[in-house]
Amino acid sequence: MLSIFLFAGLFGTRPESGLHLIFVMMFVDELIPFSVLFVSSFVQDGHGMLPLLSASVRDSLWVKAFNLVFGLAVGGAVY
Repeated sequence: MLSIFLFAGLFGTRPESGLHLIFVMMFVDELIPFSVLFVSSFVQDGHGMLPLLSASVRDSLWVKAFNLVFGLAVGGAVY
């Protein structure tokens, strides 16, 4: 489960919307715990990151890194 937990966080760093639906469907089918769904949903920004990415790549990487660390920390506490 730890590998799926980390994969959900890393998978969420992609600036696209809809990718977290894989984890939503896995949660609905009771294949993963809520903590994995939380990490995926928290880290996933969807297309909202694209304007910041075009303005400053460095700042967008900082935001993604914060989201990833915070999501993994809270998701780990929930797990």
